[in-house]
Amino acid sequence: MIFDILFVLLGFVLILKGADVMVDGATELARRFRITEVVIGLTVVALGTSMPEFVVSFFSALKGSGDMSAGNIMGSNIFNSLVILGASAFVTTVPVHRRALFVDIPMSLFAAVVCSLCCFDAYLWHSGENEISRIDGAIFLFCFLLFMVYNFWLAKRKKKEMEVVEVKDGPLMIGVKVVLGLALLLGGGQLLVDSASNIARDLGVREAVIGLTILAAGTSLPELVTSVVAARRGSIDMAIGNAIGSNVFNVFFVLGSASMIRPMMVQGIRPLDIVMFIGGPALLWLFAILFRKINRWMGILLVLAYLAYLVLLVRGELMK
Repeated sequence: MIFDILFVLLGFVLILKGADVMVDGATELARRFRITEVVIGLTVVALGTSMPEFVVSFFSALKGSGDMSAGNIMGSNIFNSLVILGASAFVTTVPVHRRALFVDIPMSLFAAVVCSLCCFDAYLWHSGENEISRIDGAIFLFCFLLFMVYNFWLAKRKKKEMEVVEVKDGPLMIGVKVVLGLALLLGGGQLLVDSASNIARDLGVREAVIGLTILAAGTSLPELVTSVVAARRGSIDMAIGNAIGSNVFNVFFVLGSASMIRPMMVQGIRPLDIVMFIGGPALLWLFAILFRKINRWMGILLVLAYLAYLVLLVRGELMK
């Protein structure tokens, strides 16, 4: 088990470094085409910081570990909605603009609801088992395509308003960054999934719990660092765009792609996980509607909600 723990840590290091290099290159590429900051946050940066979830879910799907894959995505989205935006709000008040209020946060909530419906086939549709099928994956990818088309339409419309930003690296170096980042992500993802699966078996806990906690927090570190740093630098639109955009990417792109590779049996997800999965963006939307901002006290409330969820999750495992 000691070696598996060390390999998990090494996997996290490779994934985080890979995400950092890839985001750096992708952001420079986007700025060369004068894409607005909020759109960069919702698309390029969100995609880059979602790559850890993608590689973990991809390899989990290949290994037939549907619970770990779905748990990783759900746990990451819960972490994004509660901890990342909560930590960003603790640094500085996060205003919620019209677009986030009417498009981005509702889209994140919609993704959570649709994914939850797909995870409870046996209960809702009286089918034999809970499965995220290839049909579900195709629906997810179609929703992802619509989301991307909308964002690139918005980027094109706003392009004329953008000032030209000087980019330090040339096209070749940007390409090297993206490819190197991807290689580190893939290597770290394979190592992380294999080691985490071994740890789950040794401890006798559900793979879904490993996905919802250790893997979710670990693979969400790029989003956490990106959003908090963006908030400290005053790039509030990128901070909220990154967290919310990652939620949409995780469900529609990551789970959609993984389930198209191999349908995922989902047996270890519990109602509490679904409540938090949907409740995170729902609470954000409530704050947005009522206050049009997320201030420090709301941020503390979001983080406390996540800690309470972890306590209930661990308590449930101990009482098995």
